[in-house]
Amino acid sequence: MRFCIPSLLLLSLVVCVTSVPAQQEKGKKKKDGTNQAAAAAFALLKDLDLTADQKEKLAALTKEYTPKLTELSEKVNGILTADQKKARQEAAKEAKDSGKKGKEAKASVDAAIKLTDEQKKQMAEVQPKLEALQKEVREKLIGLLTDEQKAKLPKTKVSKNAKAIM
Repeated sequence: MRFCIPSLLLLSLVVCVTSVPAQQEKGKKKKDGTNQAAAAAFALLKDLDLTADQKEKLAALTKEYTPKLTELSEKVNGILTADQKKARQEAAKEAKDSGKKGKEAKASVDAAIKLTDEQKKQMAEVQPKLEALQKEVREKLIGLLTDEQKAKLPKTKVSKNAKAIM
């Protein structure tokens, strides 16, 4: 359990951090007004058949957490320059295309953006808050599911570890 949560957070952070720059630079949002960082947090349940009660609870969680996730992801993006955002996006795509995952992918992205000491300090303040919030959302989402639904989660290391939490 000690190892599953950090790996779950790392994957979620990589997904959120790599998907937000292009969307924010173009000023696009999803039709429902959420940004991709928030949408990624709730994507865990996208392929499951939820009951009406579960859908209602999911909508409440989405309404509660989307603004918080958006705010923190925007703070992370506000720390980076336009060139760093572009480098991050390219490095993330390259890492994905070459099959890198987890820590290896994150290391590639971190090396590409070349943070200054001040930026590292700012990131050290914001990223733990974002990761904690993502963990909280994930735990609440998994808590909505029945055992049968948990078994239908994608068969990845992350989801296996997430099922182990519950």
